[in-house]
Amino acid sequence: MKRLFFALWPDESTRQKCRKIVRSLHGHGRPVAVTNLHATLVFLGNVNEAQQTAMTEAAAQIVVPPMMLAFNRLAFWKRPAVVCLITEQVDLSLLCLVDQLTAAALKNGIVVDQRPYRPHVTLLRKSKALPELEIKPIDWPVDSFCLVESCSTPNGVEYGVIARWPCSCQTTPQDSD
Repeated sequence: MKRLFFALWPDESTRQKCRKIVRSLHGHGRPVAVTNLHATLVFLGNVNEAQQTAMTEAAAQIVVPPMMLAFNRLAFWKRPAVVCLITEQVDLSLLCLVDQLTAAALKNGIVVDQRPYRPHVTLLRKSKALPELEIKPIDWPVDSFCLVESCSTPNGVEYGVIARWPCSCQTTPQDSD
């Protein structure tokens, strides 16, 4: 069994902008490793090999256009005790992607969270409150989505991309009569 999730994985420029904010939050919680920064789409949890194969095949069939997300605000979520970046404007294409991945997971016997999707990037864990900090919005270009494995290591949790699919406006050509 592997612990898997679908995510948006930042390019290096976006990662460095997030890193700069994390540094500004020093002392307000435990920073997420810069190499682990991502925006979860759908958390699958522990899946077997057959489920992983089915999800990989389903993801390959999804057509979603490239988009730009603007993470423009910090938020504190008390229950998980995290500080995260959030976006106030959610692209409908992103919601469509999440819906398709969720439907594929349910079809393959994977129980997923049914709460409304809230795009976010967790920056700090074990936080007690929202630090007062003004941030510049981070424009995150989305040109792909990934299947990511969460691995426990002696140095903590590490995330690794195991598959990636490009965003594309292409649709399957239709037969003409």
